[in-house]
Amino acid sequence: METLVTVLLTVLVTAFLVRKYLKALPAAKQAKAAPAGTHAAFEQPAIVCPRCGKSILRDSAFCAACGAPMAIWNLHRAAVIPVSDGAKLGDSGNPRPVINASLCIGCGSCVDSCPETGTLEVVGGKAILAHAERCVGHAECVQVCPTSAITLAFGDTLQTLRAPFVKEDFETNVPGIYIAGELSGMGLIKTAINEGKLAIENIKRRLEAKGEWQPPVFAYGQDRETGSSGPSPADVPFDVLIVGAGPAGLSASLAALQDGLRYVTLEQGEVASTIRHYPRHKFLMSEPVAMPLYGNLYIGDGTKESLLGVWETILANTGVQVQTQQRVESIVREGPLFRVIAGRNVYRAKYIVLALGKRGSPRRVNVPGEGLAKVTYRLIEADSYESKDILVVGGGDTAIEASLALSKAVRNRVVLSYRGQSFDHAKERNRNALHDAEEQGRVRVLRVSALTEILPHYVKLTSQGQTLELANDYVFVMIGGETPEAFLQKVGIEIVEKVIGAEAGYEVFA
Repeated sequence: METLVTVLLTVLVTAFLVRKYLKALPAAKQAKAAPAGTHAAFEQPAIVCPRCGKSILRDSAFCAACGAPMAIWNLHRAAVIPVSDGAKLGDSGNPRPVINASLCIGCGSCVDSCPETGTLEVVGGKAILAHAERCVGHAECVQVCPTSAITLAFGDTLQTLRAPFVKEDFETNVPGIYIAGELSGMGLIKTAINEGKLAIENIKRRLEAKGEWQPPVFAYGQDRETGSSGPSPADVPFDVLIVGAGPAGLSASLAALQDGLRYVTLEQGEVASTIRHYPRHKFLMSEPVAMPLYGNLYIGDGTKESLLGVWETILANTGVQVQTQQRVESIVREGPLFRVIAGRNVYRAKYIVLALGKRGSPRRVNVPGEGLAKVTYRLIEADSYESKDILVVGGGDTAIEASLALSKAVRNRVVLSYRGQSFDHAKERNRNALHDAEEQGRVRVLRVSALTEILPHYVKLTSQGQTLELANDYVFVMIGGETPEAFLQKVGIEIVEKVIGAEAGYEVFA
């Protein structure tokens, strides 16, 4: 009997609550349908999707019409600081690192590079500003971050970012020149892939509007007009010329191939050189991203080796063409076309997509043999070198730190060649560490020396009037680099300062 009473009471209470809920539904529907301006309506400002032009709520993560992720345009929409206000940015307080938690991959490069020990720490897989009072604004953390997750802020400004001026359709202030990927300010691989294909999508629209594009009716890899494989005729300009073959550049190339655009892709190094320079630690690839002609790109273990394997699969199976070892030296407008010079080659194109990395081009020593495979301009994994004869060229912090890292493997024979006498431009701690390594015989330092020739098994140098021949397996040239900013300004692209707010995912950890 008691059980029956309990069941009946439970049924009555449940029925009462369900009836109350059902009665409230019409009111909720009415409130939802109420016109804007009434108290019942929840007003949210609307914005226009940059991709399809449909109206969506400002807080939407994706466009309901076309599915484009709105995070792609966070930096494009950031407020530009007027030139007259630029001097005010550093007037208040000391600079401090600002860490974008959504971009940080927790690799620890910033912690290792900071000369003020303990300023930064990695907690819970993310870098944090553990001791703000220790930061003096060296900006080493900004330079080494592989995903551009760190910048310096001043005073009450949350973050300022120096970047090329790029509109929401990825076109710069120079009509016909587009920028996609890391150069525009965000280093995430998935974002770069999306930007590359969206830039091509916008170019295709413009070609179609001018009657210069039709849906392709040929097999991928064949010329749209001639129907033959191989490059376009010399007197026919390319629809688009893509500079760079990293995530953004390769995505743009695949999109151009898929849409039947006549394209050419130029890469100053090897394909995906940006990815090859990632640290050994995992990068962020939390969800799939659609790659043209390939499908959903998802790397389960989040390592650069896995991603490089996918890159090679894409190149082998899609027919996309990339011309490597082609460094673009100039881009000049000639009437309706652009004239592009890369080494001894000259190209003409209607549109340009710049998918460059932010780190720019390494400075070269310009000696015979510099093109050998054993010559590199960046040390990624020092502990992968063992029992090798290694030459490091340079006199700055990067060269010293590379020499020290390589010398930790006792069986390596490390030589540091520097054209100067003293390492005045290096940090004191690096100078002291190098002195100790030299005293211990772990690093041989050749002062007032110059590399003259690189051969397969040895190198030639001059040192204080003498000619030396040293056995050699690897050469690391670390004499600085040329940032892309000077190249962009030469092309005519405006460089601006932007203020990035919390809506872009930036947080200050103190």
